[in-house]
Amino acid sequence: MPTLEEIRIRVFRATSGMYTDTYHMTDLINDAIHQLVEGARLRDSSSIAVTPGVNTYSLPANFKSPGSLLDATSADSLVPYELVDITENRTGYAIEAGNLIIKPTPQESRTLTHYYYKYATPLVSETDVPEIDPQYHDLLAFYAAGMILLLPQLSIADKTLSDRYMNRWNEGKASFISDMQRKNKSSRARTVNTW
Repeated sequence: MPTLEEIRIRVFRATSGMYTDTYHMTDLINDAIHQLVEGARLRDSSSIAVTPGVNTYSLPANFKSPGSLLDATSADSLVPYELVDITENRTGYAIEAGNLIIKPTPQESRTLTHYYYKYATPLVSETDVPEIDPQYHDLLAFYAAGMILLLPQLSIADKTLSDRYMNRWNEGKASFISDMQRKNKSSRARTVNTW
């Protein structure tokens, strides 16, 4: 799996070495990741060890929007919690001010799994690896190279190469979004009721 440094080298080669601003390349690569994640809605999960008498738990740093909250304490079934408004007096959970709030306050210990949609983690260090599926890593270089080749200071008369990279980016982005939406549908939690 390519690191940020390896993706930047791909961009450098794709632009025939005409552009060497690694900070700008990194910004473009992170912009590509953001666009992919925004369209695809990447999922993540966290485990919450519920303490009796405590109903407020911090959300993960990369939390973007709620998915589902499940109690798998019983080996026979998953018990879903409903997302409710903070002002409602109903059983479920609410999201407020960076916290997940369980309603009513739990009176016994249990472990909950919180599935949520997340923000992309930006690449900062040269050894960082994009958290998207490896088959889509080349898209990041296509996007960055295509955008760089459009810069006026490069004064490229023929925009064909830039168009080719941007077409590959757009096709790959559509494929990525479709693939992730399919994965999200297949990984939705199912409840099993036992009598």
